[in-house]
Amino acid sequence: MNVYVIEDELLARQELIYLLNDTGQINVIGEAEDIHQALWDINEKQPDAVFLDIELENGNGLDLAKQFSNMKKRPMIVFVTAYGEYALDAFELDAIDYIVKPIDKVRLLKAVDKLIKLISMPRLESNAEPAPSMSKEKKYSITVKENDRIIVINTKDILYIGTENRQAYIQTVEKKYTTDTLLYKMMDKLGDDFIQVHRGYIVNIKQIAVLEPWFNRTYLIVLKNGAKISVSRTYVKAIKQVLGL
Repeated sequence: MNVYVIEDELLARQELIYLLNDTGQINVIGEAEDIHQALWDINEKQPDAVFLDIELENGNGLDLAKQFSNMKKRPMIVFVTAYGEYALDAFELDAIDYIVKPIDKVRLLKAVDKLIKLISMPRLESNAEPAPSMSKEKKYSITVKENDRIIVINTKDILYIGTENRQAYIQTVEKKYTTDTLLYKMMDKLGDDFIQVHRGYIVNIKQIAVLEPWFNRTYLIVLKNGAKISVSRTYVKAIKQVLGL
């Protein structure tokens, strides 16, 4: 998989490139410290993914990422930054992952694995067997804090996880629980019955009743309780594979 690295600090850029090359699954085809150079270079080289810092010397990585949608080939995005507070903004841009510095090699490998899975998803014929949803270990419960209590939630009772007013919440069959856990970290707490379908939503695959075309090459999920959740273009291929389409 071909990737491009944007980082204005030389040592940090060299470290990230070294760690990516060390995975044995990544080919770093370019690097930049300057936003303007990166825009031209990425449009020409068309990498599969971009590893991108947010606070850059001559601009903001979030603003740069917004311009990727205008390119001939829109790359997948992984943000690598020292600032955790931009996570929700990053996932509003359909970022695949968000890594907080200092870079942990195991954490980086998880991000690379996500990218590899997305890029290697085969086109399935309509009569193909449903593909396995994820390779993660199955998990049966998660916990949330409610006042002074710790609530144990059975994952089979979860309809979806969403965001509201910049805070994640868990919608179960009976109740909605707020959580301090960032949405992108919820995927690490959930098992293989869950999939992210949008920058602000993770759904329980077993609660999906209908998948219908919407607009601009996106789809709409209708859950068994009637709730409707949009699937952004970044995740269309993944949800189709999970449903065997």
